[in-house]
Amino acid sequence: MDEIRSDLRGVLIPITETRLLLPNAVIAEVITFVSPDPVASKATWLLGKVNWRNYKLPLISMAAYAGFAGRESLLNVKIAILKGLSGDASIPYVAVLTQGFPKLTVIGPETLQIDTVAEKRPGIAMSVRMTVDESDAHIPDLDAIEASIAQELS
Repeated sequence: MDEIRSDLRGVLIPITETRLLLPNAVIAEVITFVSPDPVASKATWLLGKVNWRNYKLPLISMAAYAGFAGRESLLNVKIAILKGLSGDASIPYVAVLTQGFPKLTVIGPETLQIDTVAEKRPGIAMSVRMTVDESDAHIPDLDAIEASIAQELS
Protein backbone atom coordinates (compact mmCIF):
# COMPACT_ATOMS: atom_id res chain seq x y z
CA MET A 1 0.00 0.00 0.00
CA ASP A 2 1.21 3.52 -0.76
CA GLU A 3 2.55 5.56 2.12
CA ILE A 4 0.64 8.77 2.84
CA ARG A 5 2.98 11.77 2.79
CA SER A 6 2.42 14.70 5.09
CA ASP A 7 4.72 17.12 3.27
CA LEU A 8 3.55 20.67 2.60
CA ARG A 9 4.82 23.21 0.12
CA GLY A 10 6.22 26.12 2.04
CA VAL A 11 7.86 29.46 1.48
CA LEU A 12 10.86 30.87 3.32
CA ILE A 13 10.54 34.65 3.42
CA PRO A 14 13.78 36.53 4.18
CA ILE A 15 13.38 39.36 6.67
CA THR A 16 16.11 41.32 8.46
CA GLU A 17 18.19 38.94 10.62
CA THR A 18 16.12 35.76 9.91
CA ARG A 19 13.42 34.07 7.79
CA LEU A 20 9.71 33.40 8.13
CA LEU A 21 8.26 30.02 7.19
CA LEU A 22 4.72 29.94 5.79
CA PRO A 23 2.56 27.56 3.77
CA ASN A 24 2.76 28.42 0.08
CA ALA A 25 -1.04 28.88 -0.04
CA VAL A 26 -0.82 31.95 2.23
CA ILE A 27 1.22 33.94 -0.32
CA ALA A 28 -0.96 35.85 -2.78
CA GLU A 29 1.86 37.64 -4.61
CA VAL A 30 5.31 39.21 -4.27
CA ILE A 31 5.61 42.75 -5.59
CA THR A 32 8.27 45.41 -6.02
CA PHE A 33 8.63 47.75 -3.07
CA VAL A 34 6.53 50.91 -3.20
CA SER A 35 6.64 53.65 -0.59
CA PRO A 36 3.68 53.26 1.74
CA ASP A 37 1.13 55.96 2.46
CA PRO A 38 1.45 57.06 6.09
CA VAL A 39 -1.03 55.96 8.76
CA ALA A 40 -1.72 57.36 12.21
CA SER A 41 0.04 54.78 14.38
CA LYS A 42 2.69 54.80 17.06
CA ALA A 43 3.75 51.25 16.20
CA THR A 44 7.15 51.31 14.47
CA TRP A 45 6.39 47.97 12.79
CA LEU A 46 3.34 49.40 10.94
CA LEU A 47 5.01 51.17 8.02
CA GLY A 48 1.87 52.50 6.34
CA LYS A 49 -0.50 51.29 3.64
CA VAL A 50 0.25 50.21 0.08
CA ASN A 51 -2.09 49.97 -2.90
CA TRP A 52 -2.54 46.49 -4.35
CA ARG A 53 -5.38 45.44 -6.68
CA ASN A 54 -7.76 48.12 -5.43
CA TYR A 55 -6.97 47.34 -1.78
CA LYS A 56 -5.11 49.57 0.66
CA LEU A 57 -3.07 47.04 2.59
CA PRO A 58 -1.23 47.55 5.87
CA LEU A 59 2.52 47.15 5.30
CA ILE A 60 4.37 45.71 8.27
CA SER A 61 7.95 45.00 9.23
CA MET A 62 7.94 41.54 10.81
CA ALA A 63 11.55 42.09 11.86
CA ALA A 64 10.48 45.10 13.94
CA TYR A 65 7.21 43.49 15.14
CA ALA A 66 8.99 40.40 16.48
CA GLY A 67 12.03 42.31 17.73
CA PHE A 68 14.61 40.85 15.35
CA ALA A 69 15.72 44.30 14.14
CA GLY A 70 14.86 47.88 14.92
CA ARG A 71 15.34 49.21 11.40
CA GLU A 72 14.92 47.60 8.01
CA SER A 73 17.27 48.11 5.11
CA LEU A 74 15.32 49.23 2.04
CA LEU A 75 17.97 47.92 -0.37
CA ASN A 76 16.56 45.16 -2.63
CA VAL A 77 13.35 44.86 -0.61
CA LYS A 78 10.14 43.36 -1.92
CA ILE A 79 6.64 43.13 -0.49
CA ALA A 80 4.97 39.78 0.11
CA ILE A 81 1.18 39.93 0.05
CA LEU A 82 -0.24 37.44 2.54
CA LYS A 83 -3.84 36.28 2.62
CA GLY A 84 -5.64 37.32 5.78
CA LEU A 85 -6.74 34.32 7.81
CA SER A 86 -8.80 35.89 10.59
CA GLY A 87 -11.90 36.52 8.50
CA ASP A 88 -11.77 40.25 9.32
CA ALA A 89 -13.19 41.88 6.19
CA SER A 90 -11.23 45.07 6.90
CA ILE A 91 -7.93 43.13 6.61
CA PRO A 92 -8.32 40.66 3.73
CA TYR A 93 -4.56 40.80 3.02
CA VAL A 94 -1.43 41.94 4.82
CA ALA A 95 1.71 43.28 3.11
CA VAL A 96 5.02 42.19 4.66
CA LEU A 97 8.40 43.76 3.91
CA THR A 98 10.89 41.14 2.69
CA GLN A 99 14.63 41.25 2.10
CA GLY A 100 14.50 39.69 -1.35
CA PHE A 101 12.44 36.97 -2.98
CA PRO A 102 10.81 34.16 -0.98
CA LYS A 103 12.21 30.68 -1.58
CA LEU A 104 10.01 27.64 -2.14
CA THR A 105 10.68 24.66 0.13
CA VAL A 106 9.11 21.37 1.14
CA ILE A 107 8.04 21.12 4.77
CA GLY A 108 7.88 17.69 6.32
CA PRO A 109 8.63 15.94 9.60
CA GLU A 110 12.20 15.24 8.50
CA THR A 111 12.95 18.78 7.26
CA LEU A 112 12.42 20.78 10.44
CA GLN A 113 12.83 20.53 14.18
CA ILE A 114 10.99 22.65 16.74
CA ASP A 115 13.40 24.94 18.60
CA THR A 116 12.27 24.61 22.22
CA VAL A 117 14.88 27.02 23.59
CA ALA A 118 14.28 29.92 21.20
CA GLU A 119 13.35 33.24 22.75
CA LYS A 120 9.57 33.83 22.68
CA ARG A 121 8.84 36.78 20.41
CA PRO A 122 5.68 38.77 19.60
CA GLY A 123 3.91 37.51 16.49
CA ILE A 124 5.92 34.29 16.34
CA ALA A 125 3.98 31.08 16.94
CA MET A 126 6.98 28.76 16.73
CA SER A 127 10.69 28.80 15.97
CA VAL A 128 12.13 25.91 13.98
CA ARG A 129 15.46 24.62 12.73
CA MET A 130 15.49 23.71 9.04
CA THR A 131 17.47 20.47 8.75
CA VAL A 132 18.00 20.93 5.00
CA ASP A 133 20.36 23.88 5.41
CA GLU A 134 20.82 23.99 9.21
CA SER A 135 19.29 27.44 9.52
CA ASP A 136 16.60 28.99 11.68
CA ALA A 137 13.15 30.05 10.58
CA HIS A 138 10.10 31.34 12.41
CA ILE A 139 6.44 30.54 11.87
CA PRO A 140 4.42 33.73 12.35
CA ASP A 141 1.19 33.85 14.35
CA LEU A 142 -0.92 35.47 11.62
CA ASP A 143 -4.03 35.74 13.83
CA ALA A 144 -2.10 37.73 16.46
CA ILE A 145 -0.51 39.92 13.80
CA GLU A 146 -3.86 40.68 12.17
CA ALA A 147 -5.35 41.50 15.60
CA SER A 148 -2.46 43.91 16.29
CA ILE A 149 -2.97 45.59 12.92
CA ALA A 150 -6.71 45.95 13.53
CA GLN A 151 -6.02 47.49 16.94
CA GLU A 152 -3.48 49.95 15.51
CA LEU A 153 -5.77 51.02 12.68
CA SER A 154 -8.92 51.45 14.79
